[in-house]
Amino acid sequence: MERAIGVARIFFVLACFATLLLISNLGIGLWVGDLNGDAAAVKEASQVYTRARIKQDEQAIEEAEAALRVAADNHQPTKKRHSLHFLLGVFTAVVCVLVNAISVTYFIGTTKWCNEVVDAYSLDPEFAHKSTRLKKSTFPWSLMGILTIIMIVAFGGASDPATEISSTADWVSVHFILSILGTMFLVFSFLQQVGKIGAHYDIIQEIVAATEKRKQELRQVEV
Repeated sequence: MERAIGVARIFFVLACFATLLLISNLGIGLWVGDLNGDAAAVKEASQVYTRARIKQDEQAIEEAEAALRVAADNHQPTKKRHSLHFLLGVFTAVVCVLVNAISVTYFIGTTKWCNEVVDAYSLDPEFAHKSTRLKKSTFPWSLMGILTIIMIVAFGGASDPATEISSTADWVSVHFILSILGTMFLVFSFLQQVGKIGAHYDIIQEIVAATEKRKQELRQVEV
């Protein structure tokens, strides 16, 4: 049963790592700056430059070209920071999904083991029932955790000016608020799952003890 303890420790470490990534990327998101504003400035300067070329006004073209160059230079650092935020966000999302998937996989495997051992040694069915109830109470936290990180990523995409959606700036605040609330919920869900994995380990220990007792009883009967 050292393996069960190992899973609990691995889950806790991964949950801490996922939490660190979430908080770090939230900070990087604040550091990005006004990405939509800079992108809008580049787009507007580009349109002015295009109109100047159509009119073939040399002075207007030079002024528009200079304005476009300034807007592009201002946009470049913001764009680089956003790229870092985007890549770290994708990695963070994958890690969060993985952590929740580990919890689901653990309970599927161990609950099946509990049911099989209880049936094989004719133990108290309550052992299996407690294991199943714990599994069912954990799955909603795992599922909601996965859906939460998907929502954060989805609204992040909606606020990205690269999508060419006219309302991207309107989604920035929504993405920011959802990121804060989502991070808080994910941390809470990780704590819930860590606690339930630990509680399930206690059930496994009870089953192991009951199994050893039943084996001794069977050996005495054979003698």
